[in-house]
Amino acid sequence: MCSICGGTTLDEYANRVLRLSQDRGRDYTGLANYGGNWIANHRATPTNEVEYADSNQPFGTNGGVKLVHNGTIANDRELGNPEGSIDSMVLAAVLDFSSLEAFAKSLNMVRGSYAIAALHPNGDIWLACNYKPIWWIEREGELYFSSLERHLPGHARRVPPYTCLNLRTQESVELPRVQPDRALVVCSGGLDSTSVTGYAKEKHEEITLLHFDYGCAATGPEGLAIERIAQALDCRSVVIPLDFRPFKGTSTLHQGSTIGGGAKAVEFALDWVPARNLLMLALATSYAEANGYGYIYLGNNLEEAGAYPDNEEQFVLDFNACLWGAVNNGYKVEVLNPLGGLMKREIVSFGIQHNSPIELSWSCYNDGEVHCGKCGPCYMRKRAFKRNNLPDPTIYAN
Repeated sequence: MCSICGGTTLDEYANRVLRLSQDRGRDYTGLANYGGNWIANHRATPTNEVEYADSNQPFGTNGGVKLVHNGTIANDRELGNPEGSIDSMVLAAVLDFSSLEAFAKSLNMVRGSYAIAALHPNGDIWLACNYKPIWWIEREGELYFSSLERHLPGHARRVPPYTCLNLRTQESVELPRVQPDRALVVCSGGLDSTSVTGYAKEKHEEITLLHFDYGCAATGPEGLAIERIAQALDCRSVVIPLDFRPFKGTSTLHQGSTIGGGAKAVEFALDWVPARNLLMLALATSYAEANGYGYIYLGNNLEEAGAYPDNEEQFVLDFNACLWGAVNNGYKVEVLNPLGGLMKREIVSFGIQHNSPIELSWSCYNDGEVHCGKCGPCYMRKRAFKRNNLPDPTIYAN
């Protein structure tokens, strides 16, 4: 475990990077240099390795490539590493440096974590990482990289997790991960998430509706809607009960509250539940990995993003961007938000286009045998059908 860094010139900025990156490894520093192109390693000795190893990074190959590594190689003994050696040492012996594609393919034999930099005699620097971070920056035509953004003062960019990158040419190869073609649809039973169900069914070999029962006033009719939607789609549904009482704050969505109504409820988050979508997405991600799903679908949309921060499309993009570190090494879960740029009238059209059973959905925030017709979701639902010049199949109390 350590930090790695390097660049295309050894100048004042390079010395600064070298110094700053030592915050993740203070036991040993090694540097390799080809004509000003350089890579370095600051070692932090793991408890399961010898404190004073026979050799330290950078390691050299028969072809003259120099290599540094941050992470832990779990199968280094199986790959031929001698007892008492740093686990990183085996990488120089087993990796293929003949091409970037061959380099990426040879990483398949490695079991463990890694951020790797390989310096070639011609000055090319190849970077490879799974979940271990590598950041890089360009300054006045020169390139530099290090393990963390804070080591690179300026406007650094991250090497995407599970990528091999030629730093000089920006050629890249994506490293494979396991992503089963099975999808969860986080489904409240409402118009938006139900509109997504038919679309997800078209895209994947199997879908499951994932419903969170968090004690809202409409728990009963939402649960019935989920059962009917799953039956219409010939798919499974899973209900996860959540005790949201400590987290509901001032939300009006729970039993015994007065629900906001009409246009006012559309324009402002009167019914806000603190961090609800963040918590549900985290649980959905955990369920997906534990049960072999590679995709999660949401009904978040542009219209409700006007009032609810956790409906904004960028929130979903930001959440997606952290999933490389939320699931185990080599697994991939992806959150998809097909309604992110759509308004309610467009969502109705989307659902019809993809044969989603939107006529079975329950939008109302209130409990009852029929929709109340007064709350914010009922208001939007009625107008969405009207603007599509479509008959509304919903029965309203008023």
